[in-house]
Amino acid sequence: MFNRRQFVQFLSSVPGIVATAPGFSYESSAADSKQKLHHPGRVKSVIFYYCHGGPSQGHTFDRPSRVQDASLHPFDFMRCGRSGLEISNLFPHLQTVADDLCLIRSGYGAKATHSEGGVHVFTGASTLGASLGAWILHGLGSGNPSLPGHVLLTGRVPGDKWAVSDGRVHGGARSIGSGSLPPSLQAQVISDLQNPIANLKSPMADDTQRRWLQELATLNSHFAARHPRVAELNSRTESFQTAYRMQTAAPEAFDVKNEIANPALRKLYGLDPLPTRSTGTKLLLARRLVERGVRFVLVPSMKVPSLEGGSGDWDTHTPTQVRGVIPNLAKACDQPLAGLITDLKDRGLFDQTLVIWGGEMGRGGNGHMNHNGNAFTWWMAGGGVRAGSVYGATDEQGFTAVENPVHVRDLHATILWMCGLDHRQLKHNGVGFDDSCKVAKGMLA
Repeated sequence: MFNRRQFVQFLSSVPGIVATAPGFSYESSAADSKQKLHHPGRVKSVIFYYCHGGPSQGHTFDRPSRVQDASLHPFDFMRCGRSGLEISNLFPHLQTVADDLCLIRSGYGAKATHSEGGVHVFTGASTLGASLGAWILHGLGSGNPSLPGHVLLTGRVPGDKWAVSDGRVHGGARSIGSGSLPPSLQAQVISDLQNPIANLKSPMADDTQRRWLQELATLNSHFAARHPRVAELNSRTESFQTAYRMQTAAPEAFDVKNEIANPALRKLYGLDPLPTRSTGTKLLLARRLVERGVRFVLVPSMKVPSLEGGSGDWDTHTPTQVRGVIPNLAKACDQPLAGLITDLKDRGLFDQTLVIWGGEMGRGGNGHMNHNGNAFTWWMAGGGVRAGSVYGATDEQGFTAVENPVHVRDLHATILWMCGLDHRQLKHNGVGFDDSCKVAKGMLA
């Protein structure tokens, strides 16, 4: 048997054992031990489609009753389904699943700058700076200890020359981090859809790996018995075990070849047309991950070409950007999101999965398409929301939330409540959410 120094030096030279992701470098066991639920909750997983740049509520899901500049509002709305929800004609596929949506038209409290807005929309309910995904993973625990529980999916499929970027979140690492929660709860970033987690294949034979891991556990257990207050070695041992398990679980979970070969699923998610190919693939992958117990999957929108020349994201200020960029942004996510909802329902996963659409701010005010923290629209589907409903309202121009206003922190508290977690009781080392948050129970079925 090697001594400890030789043993750890050897392990650190074998990437197949220890190299997985930053989120699995420390205290991996923290994600495996869930908190006790505070009340019965339906939601076991969340898929959040994040609209990078701040989508205009007046062009998507909240038609203004009075318009000052007609050149900024070239799109029509339609009443859809039995619920009669008004949805922009830019989303013909989502119009067909209107009766599954809960439109939240009275969001407010967003920061009106993109970077800080991104941080706020993901961490605004926490005084620790932990992201919503980290808190959900902390509260629910890992649904599959062989996979990361909190994932950010970016990237493009090979051959996608339509999308202009891979997609990212404003605020960067601060928006998807764990704050003062254990580092194991931060998001695992996946940017290569063909090789999602690097260094999973070990140069060592399986029986050799298992022997090395067993010897490491034995060495560490002897040390832990002499130093019971030092928990780091047990956490590090578990991180090696997690990496080992991922060598088998991750390749299967991220393998979408069978689905891509299925004509019905290709059509459902829009895997053939270029505008929907990458988004459809990532949302299909998100479904596979939540099906296997992953708690929180974040899929950011990508920058797209403009019909008027150039490119852009949801940060649209001018009539040219409205006419040129918003239709392609809507096209990129419309069919894949409707397909995701349909697929989750077909597989019996819809009631336990919450699908969210939204950005870091809205639009409106002086100039009509300026950054607006006083009104924005999100929608949610599945997970026990009140389907086919509208919660809250803005003024006649859609610039200010005036009925049942819902702060960003209230949205977080409501999402946590649907998971069975009371934000007032969800704490780590004695610190948690702002107690002033309110759960918007009118959104719930």
